[in-house]
Amino acid sequence: MTVEQKIDYMIQSLHLAKEEISYAKEYLNKSVKDKDFYQYGHMGQGRNPNGTLIRESLKQVGRMANIIANDVVLSPYCSQLFKGDDK
Repeated sequence: MTVEQKIDYMIQSLHLAKEEISYAKEYLNKSVKDKDFYQYGHMGQGRNPNGTLIRESLKQVGRMANIIANDVVLSPYCSQLFKGDDK
């Protein structure tokens, strides 16, 4: 996986976490407004929000960012951009 692909993966993980947070807010607002919401077992909602998905997506972004940051070697003394880059 190239560095650009890793960065794209991190961006998609952040989008996923953001969308899940938005869905959770909408889900919770609907449950507060609808008095009979819990009586029917969430059948009209489709799915429950997933907090684990949010947490793990954010953790994965942190892991990938650390890996990429450690691979960057570009400096005034080194013309390579990343470790192992032969250009």
